[in-house]
This record gives sequence, C-alpha cells and structure tokens, in this order.
Amino acid sequence: MRKFLVLTLVALFAMASSVCAADNAAALKIGVVDMQTVATQSDPAKAGRDEMEKKYGKEREQLESEGEKLRKRAEKLKDPKASEESKLAFLRAKQELDQKTRTFMRKVEQDEVKLRQEMVTMVFNATYAVAQRKNFNFVVDVTAGGVLYAEQSMDLTQDVLAEVNKIFKEQGSKKADDKKAEKPAKSGK
Repeated sequence: MRKFLVLTLVALFAMASSVCAADNAAALKIGVVDMQTVATQSDPAKAGRDEMEKKYGKEREQLESEGEKLRKRAEKLKDPKASEESKLAFLRAKQELDQKTRTFMRKVEQDEVKLRQEMVTMVFNATYAVAQRKNFNFVVDVTAGGVLYAEQSMDLTQDVLAEVNKIFKEQGSKKADDKKAEKPAKSGK
C-alpha cells in the first residue's frame, strides 16, 4: 500500500511538472531575424558603403590605374631587347605600388571594422527593442545556420530593419545637431 501511494505521488508530480513545462513552452515566443538582410539593406549599411566610396573611391581608382600602367610596362619587358635598367625600374615601381596598396587596404579595413562595429551595435539594439515591443523571449539569427524552418509569424527581419533605419535617422539628426552646436564654438575662436 505504501509503495502504491509513493508511486501515485511520483506520477502526479511528473504529470504536474509536464503540464507546467507545456504551459511555459506555450508562453515562450521565439523570433528569427535574417541579419544578413538587415546588414545589407538597411539605411546605415547603404550610407556606410556610400561613405567608403566617397572617402576611398578616388584613391582606389588611382591605384587601379597605376596597376594597369604597370601591367602594360610588364608586357613591354617581355621583349628580349628590354634593358636591365628598365627591368629594375619596373621592379621598384611594382614594389612601391604594392606598398601603397597595402597601406590603402589597412586604412580601408580599419574604417570597415569601425562601421561594422557600429552596425552590429545598432542591429542588436534594434532587435532588442523589437523583441521587447512584441514580447519575444528569444531571437535567433537565421544566417548563423542553426534555423532550418521558422513560421512567417516568427520572422522579425522587416521589423528589425525598420527599427535600425529609425535608430540611424535618430542618430543622424543628433549628429547634425551636434555639428550645428560645434560651429558657433569654432567660429568664436
């Protein structure tokens, strides 16, 4: 009898805990976001690309032009009549261009890292805001590779994209206000 009572209590406890787990699972809201889409289609991503092109486009074109000129010089050096002096001059020019290219790439990479860090912060803040607003408990990045299927109602990508754009516009207006505030201080010097 005692054994029967203990088994009954264990069974009741197991059923109660499975009911609680089912209630908790029903209340759990999981969302998904395609971070690659947000990172490529958002306003700050587009502005970052434009900024990089504006800042480094001419220098990149100049390096490409110098590279093309060197390729043409290399073709001329294939002629057996080419002097050793012209071959040495070509090698010096190539080394100089290689050094300029490495320096250029380092500058571009530093700015890209800074832009990516700003973008990641903005995307995480936007994701957090959307998840809070829509009462999601958990949000997963679809591009990370762990999600094979998600219902459309779980997809927060467009909401996060809109939130990122909103944050970017707010930051842009704050930066513009900061620049306006700096101008009188600079002109007073």
